[in-house]
Amino acid sequence: MALWEFSAPNKHGMMRTRIVHTEGSLNTSPKFGSPQIARRFKYKYTHPIYPPMIWKHEGKTYLMPKWKEVLDGTTLDDIEWIKPKPTQPKQPVVKTFTSGSSDSVYETKYYPESGKYYCSCPGAWRSFGNCKHIKQMRKENE
Repeated sequence: MALWEFSAPNKHGMMRTRIVHTEGSLNTSPKFGSPQIARRFKYKYTHPIYPPMIWKHEGKTYLMPKWKEVLDGTTLDDIEWIKPKPTQPKQPVVKTFTSGSSDSVYETKYYPESGKYYCSCPGAWRSFGNCKHIKQMRKENE
């Protein structure tokens, strides 16, 4: 079975579209005025993990798991599964600070994806994540 999309202007000049299914190839077109545009139609389904499924329930046909109602007689060949491309996580911005009172070195990190900051100095947990190193890094990233 194949799904076909027919487009043609109605008597008011507005484009009207219908989706019909045929067995095999296209040999007849619905009666709609001419000129007509016919093209093969596929439902678009986007999900990174779950494959599309067809489910019939109470006389209706659904594209699952989106619960999109589709034309009766739709098969998996009539669905285009679009998988989003995985993105590489961004590396955190790392800056080191040397303590003024001791020889300790503190590492401050900024994670661009979440917008969060982390510092290894004792002042970070004392000030609830708002130490002078994080403040300086925030000022630089503005």
